[in-house]
Amino acid sequence: MLKRASFILAAVALSGLAGCDFIRFPGDGGPTPATPEPGPAIPPGAPGPPPPGAPVDDPYGDTGDATPDAPVDGDTPATDPVSTDDPATLPDTDVDLPTDTPPVTDPVDAPPDATDTPDTDDTPVTPPVDPVTSPLAEPAPEPVFSFFAPGALIPGTGQGSGDQVVHAPDMVFPIATAPTYLQSQVFTFGGGVGGGDQCDARNYAYPWRDNFCETRSANRGSPLCPAEKIHQGQDIRVGTPAQCNTMRTAAKADRTLHEVVAVEDGVISNVGSYSISLRAGGRIYKYLHLNMAKLKVKTGDTVTAGQSLGFVSNDFGGSATTFHLHFEIVENTADHGWAHVPPYLSLVKAYERRENGPGEQIEQNVAVASAPIVIPEGMEIIE
Repeated sequence: MLKRASFILAAVALSGLAGCDFIRFPGDGGPTPATPEPGPAIPPGAPGPPPPGAPVDDPYGDTGDATPDAPVDGDTPATDPVSTDDPATLPDTDVDLPTDTPPVTDPVDAPPDATDTPDTDDTPVTPPVDPVTSPLAEPAPEPVFSFFAPGALIPGTGQGSGDQVVHAPDMVFPIATAPTYLQSQVFTFGGGVGGGDQCDARNYAYPWRDNFCETRSANRGSPLCPAEKIHQGQDIRVGTPAQCNTMRTAAKADRTLHEVVAVEDGVISNVGSYSISLRAGGRIYKYLHLNMAKLKVKTGDTVTAGQSLGFVSNDFGGSATTFHLHFEIVENTADHGWAHVPPYLSLVKAYERRENGPGEQIEQNVAVASAPIVIPEGMEIIE
């Protein structure tokens, strides 16, 4: 019986040793055991410290394979690691973390706000202008001359035409290059009725003024004028006061300062004593008071727009007149057949093209007295 008990104890001891990595004993050559806390001296040759009162995992204090469960010191118990799976084990903080976070919604797929009212404004939205890359708007061009409205004659000199049609929209301006002023040659300075000198600087200034339908003493008319005995064209003063004086001192045949040109492609249909006529399509353009001694065309000649015809002068078949060009447009109208029509607006548009800039229409002062200007008795005013 004693042998059987000894055998059982040996078997239990061997089974316990099988669960260990190795068996420690003094002088086995292994790592030096940790220095124990101060206590009773161990006599030389003793097998080691006395066994503890309770079983321990490492009686020699070896911490090489220590786990997080090992106590940091003898008084502080090990702290279990925080489990990330169990919300109850999370540390208490000042921030309350939501336990059910709502899913993030893509703003593109978000449903419309039920409180948002539909936009009923149909006005197209203008995209914003990028001041860096967008071209700046071009400023409006400055006017190069000014003019009164068509039909606004010098008060008291007659009633102008209410026709405001550009009868020759593509014509070339009849004066090649010189500064030009549209105005009466009868009721301004040096014109006979107005008195004074034709080279007065006040005659060479804007604004322009219409004088189609202006009062005349000769029995000439137009169905587009409200009265008979009228001026059938537009008077055009040319150049400067100094050039006016130069022409006055020159011989009649030598007055060649200002060139007159054809306003359209056409044929010279007539050359008179102080006029030439240019037929072009459905119109006839008449030029009066050129220097007939230096005329550059003859009847039957074909001309092109801008071609030189002659020069501004004051030829009038022996009668006196100022230095200017009298210009007419005779048109085959639907209502009146061949008739004189107002050339004023056609000249305005042609001058804008020649000067490469706009004209500015200005308002006439309606407060100016409009009592008729009386033509002196015995004075005959034809053109």
